[in-house]
Amino acid sequence: MSKQKTPKEKAEAIFKKNLTKAARTLISLLNSKDKTIRMSATNFIIKKLTEQPTVIVVDGQKKKST
Repeated sequence: MSKQKTPKEKAEAIFKKNLTKAARTLISLLNSKDKTIRMSATNFIIKKLTEQPTVIVVDGQKKKST
């Protein structure tokens, strides 16, 4: 009988299964028409490869429809 996985263990397994897809998606952002997106992807990749800590910032502002 196997031990039941914790939510964290389940999440980590999902991330590991999708690591290649995530990497491809990140690389595809380097071709974005939006300069900010290209620079963000570039910065993330460089920091990751140089082992600098990664900070992901999510804009909490909600867009208001008119």
